[in-house]
Amino acid sequence: MRIEFTGRREVVAAARVAYEANVDGKDVWCSVSLDALNDHFGNGSLGNGAPSAHDLVGAFEANRARIENATRRVLERNGGRSVELETRDFD
Repeated sequence: MRIEFTGRREVVAAARVAYEANVDGKDVWCSVSLDALNDHFGNGSLGNGAPSAHDLVGAFEANRARIENATRRVLERNGGRSVELETRDFD
């Protein structure tokens, strides 16, 4: 299975960061939850309440390699279908 990450990403409803992968020529949207970002990477917020979209994207970008590796493992297990990473996917 050939998996590449396109670099496209966005915050979805301030609770997930969505990003795109290309699996065997097909674009597949994936995401990582706010809880997973908090639990494993910190969210970059300044302690002033809920993290901003900027905080979430910052946490994602700072940890992109580890997030993409976890995504790759799940994509290989699920046959290349959309992935929604949660805290358990990093354990």
